[in-house]
Amino acid sequence: MKRFPDNFLWGSATAPHQVEGGNANSDCWALEQARPSMFQEPSGDCVDQWNRFSDDIAILAALGLNTYRFGIEWARIEPQPGQYSQAALDHYQRCIDACLRVGVAPMLSFHHFTSPAWITRLGGLNDADYPERFGRYCAHAAARLDGFDWACTFNELNVPVLVEPMFNEKLRTPEAAPVLAAAEAALGGPLANFFLTTPRDVLLTQGLSAHAAGRDAIKSVRPSVQVGLTLSIQDEQAEPGGEVHRDRRLEKYVDPFLDAVRGDDFIGVQTYTRYISRADGGYGPAPDERVTTMGFADRPQALAQVCRRVWERTKTPIIVTENGWAGDQDKRREQFIAEALDHLHGVIGEGADIRGYYYWTLLDNYEWLSGYSQKFGLLGVDRATQRRLIKPSALTLGQIARDNGLSPASPMRRAESLTERAPSAARPTGVGAPLGMA
Repeated sequence: MKRFPDNFLWGSATAPHQVEGGNANSDCWALEQARPSMFQEPSGDCVDQWNRFSDDIAILAALGLNTYRFGIEWARIEPQPGQYSQAALDHYQRCIDACLRVGVAPMLSFHHFTSPAWITRLGGLNDADYPERFGRYCAHAAARLDGFDWACTFNELNVPVLVEPMFNEKLRTPEAAPVLAAAEAALGGPLANFFLTTPRDVLLTQGLSAHAAGRDAIKSVRPSVQVGLTLSIQDEQAEPGGEVHRDRRLEKYVDPFLDAVRGDDFIGVQTYTRYISRADGGYGPAPDERVTTMGFADRPQALAQVCRRVWERTKTPIIVTENGWAGDQDKRREQFIAEALDHLHGVIGEGADIRGYYYWTLLDNYEWLSGYSQKFGLLGVDRATQRRLIKPSALTLGQIARDNGLSPASPMRRAESLTERAPSAARPTGVGAPLGMA
């Protein structure tokens, strides 16, 4: 048995806009409704976790996971400047309480890509007052929510730099002019006001200032809470002659952000793939390399490589706040999880301080511009009925979590056995559902 450290966090993660449904006060909702829209489809009811949170957390606990990373939605908590919704805060307190009742530690994300529409109309991160506004929101929410020991300020503060080429390709062409015009009309301002299209220089100034303001605000009212920032960091490698391009990518996308949060309580590492920089300046998977339905190189080893580099550079505790595999072949998802954890165990053995692993994601959900086409979840969802369907990969990760380690052959557990352990509230949503999803 390859054992992980005592008190290791074994969990799964979601984002509120991707699972709750009806996030109508947010900027992302406005963009989805624009016509024509850059989004494949609107989020709508999503997978209705707003109403089904207790059921979902009961399933997660029955699987054997001991923590859940979920977001609180700023657009719900502060729908207008300085006007806070006690009803929204009461809802998120009930979510925390649902976790605690079944022995699951909640990790809260205070910002996961979406913002109140009014913030975006004012300029988003481009507005000089944004860090103060974000800190005020974090302080208000943290003071009124109790029972959480872990918090993330921003999810993937650096991701707008990574997705900039995609947005440029989609929206900066003459054919896309109507889409861009509709988006900016929906936002009530330039597209650069939306978090995912924030310019790099703004992220490195206003963004990092907002993280610091949020971190300090949370800790001012909850001093014992461990607060970090999550970053999208992929394994950057190079073919011969491509090293200079790899180093430029690291300097552009990763290293300034890492250096800025060195010394925080933890760094949230979010890794999905490996990129190989070529001598001609291009990058991507290796020739003939297997890819996921997202187009990512199917490379479970990438996580360990990234954690090794982050630890060497920062000597700051690491939590893997996201790692996952997209596709319909759940057998490969099982293998991916086990392989990624096997390599991660090796890096821990080298001395890296890695304190947890959260699989992305708990539920097949709304994958932003791609709509509902991408399947990352441990649980499938029949969106006609919202019934949850437990995949074999969920059982595999749950077994690893219960063992706190990797055995040479982890036995598969039938979903029916979970119904005997799960609280009754979980049963209507699909515990014990058919597993024919591989």
